Amino acid sequence: MIVSAAALAQNVNDENDTRLYRLAEIEVYPQYLTEYLAAAAEIQKASLAEEPGVVCLFPTQLKEDSTQVRILEIYASQEAYLHHIQTEHFLKYKQGTLHMVKHLKLNDLQPLTPETMNKLFNRINMNQPTFESLNSSWPKGEPNPYGQYFTGNSYLADVGGGVMNVTFEPGCRNNWHIHHKQVQVLICVAGRGWYQEWGKEPIEMTPGTVIAIPAEVKHWHGAAKDSWFQHLTYHKDVQEGASNEWLEPVTDDIYNKIK
Repeated sequence: MIVSAAALAQNVNDENDTRLYRLAEIEVYPQYLTEYLAAAAEIQKASLAEEPGVVCLFPTQLKEDSTQVRILEIYASQEAYLHHIQTEHFLKYKQGTLHMVKHLKLNDLQPLTPETMNKLFNRINMNQPTFESLNSSWPKGEPNPYGQYFTGNSYLADVGGGVMNVTFEPGCRNNWHIHHKQVQVLICVAGRGWYQEWGKEPIEMTPGTVIAIPAEVKHWHGAAKDSWFQHLTYHKDVQEGASNEWLEPVTDDIYNKIK
């Protein structure tokens, strides 16, 4: 079973399991089987590499009939699933395999023993990065109220004095955005991440990296694929009428080119 490191870090309990569990039953036309299996492998690889909210995509075939494909899907939340079905790689898979699929049925599942699922995830997650792996003295915070402007999961903590601490799960980044009539300052305090201005090369951020972002500059910042990331942020040289303009998401193509 192949799973996403970031989404596994979420705890499961009897009352607050926000994960979405699904079993896709697919029958493939025999003449397209090889082509379909290649497409299924491609979306599995892309989804787990690029989407922290995709916990598991596990395609299998029935031994007695190889045209019968079953895919176990687990998402960190309903929101993660809705994001998944809007990604470039999912749309490519969906449109490219429509003519290959004879029958499709999606079955929503309910774990019988959520506490056992938690043990399973913990066992799989033994070598995956978790928030605790940051060894950070800064608080993780609560789910980011501006999460609609982020790809992946992030958290926000007010640490006083007009300073906020932002925590990004691996692979999480915010949309392109512009600060009007104010300078934003970023200070990396834990983990590893990236900062990029429009039309320029990305800058790696590690603990101690400080970046002052001039007003009116289109940019984004977020975590590396394999690391949690924390930065403090505040604004200075704030003028009357200062504002923040959120723009389009950072595409997978742009993000995945970063090494």
